[in-house]
Amino acid sequence: MAAPVTLQPQYNLLVRDIEAEIVSACLDAGIGLLPWSPLAGGWLTGKYRRDVLPTGVSRLGDNPERGMEAFKPRNADERTWRIISAVADLAKKRGVTPAEVSLAWLAAQPAVTSVILGARTSEQLADNLKAAELKLTAEDVASLSEVSAPQFADYPYGTAGVAQRHRKMEGGR
Repeated sequence: MAAPVTLQPQYNLLVRDIEAEIVSACLDAGIGLLPWSPLAGGWLTGKYRRDVLPTGVSRLGDNPERGMEAFKPRNADERTWRIISAVADLAKKRGVTPAEVSLAWLAAQPAVTSVILGARTSEQLADNLKAAELKLTAEDVASLSEVSAPQFADYPYGTAGVAQRHRKMEGGR
């Protein structure tokens, strides 16, 4: 049986949980990351507005309670809007769309070999493909990485988990 060459996790500026273990494991094993939902179900395109329930033809317009992208929980999270604002500001500064910025950030991440686009229209696809030409500066990547830093649970990734990593294992506790 052939060894795996790629892993397909959800990964984007809003959902960075895989950075706790999966990215480093992929780098160590020589496995590429091929993320799905790179625009977080449209959230990173700038089309959703704070406290305005989506309507019309869109994933959340059709179903605002749609899975992990559901409107109410993300709308209520201040982190969501800090990230969206930072993406929009950088897009305006660079003269590109928020989707291009979000996709370019993702493509610049370690182990990411490509992304799985979820465009519904030819216009969205054309916009998404422009991201391949956008090269963010190291400062741009760092700024977006800082504002979107993952929020890990205290265990196993926070203080409680880190404290247990170095305990002696001989003879049990």
